[in-house]
Amino acid sequence: MVLEGEQIKNVITPYIFTDIKNDSEIAQSELFSPIALIIKAESDKEALEFASDTEYGLSGSIITKDIARGEKLAVEMESGMTHVNEMPALDMPNIPFGGVKNSGIGRFGSPYVVDEFTELKWVSVQKKSLPYNWLK
Repeated sequence: MVLEGEQIKNVITPYIFTDIKNDSEIAQSELFSPIALIIKAESDKEALEFASDTEYGLSGSIITKDIARGEKLAVEMESGMTHVNEMPALDMPNIPFGGVKNSGIGRFGSPYVVDEFTELKWVSVQKKSLPYNWLK
């Protein structure tokens, strides 16, 4: 059921869908659009299961009055980024932006991008004799 949203010529206003089942096509899609899905859960555990029961995991949000509870759930959610009381499409140049599962590999955003696109390696060069007998 559409709670809010409409298309006005070439503009789509934000849509809010209610009474969505977690196994529906829209709930199992990675949406890059102004769409919010309301999926009812009976417990925090069930909500986390719903949020993680997808092949995607870019970003998610938890809206709550209990910030400590929201932080705990955010850590447990299977997503590259989880925001508490914030929109899920948050990006800043100094944060590790990226997802898990089929929502991307690695992170970008300085300084994290350096680790993702480089391979750390140690190279040593002996320029004088070392005090070890095993080299003789």
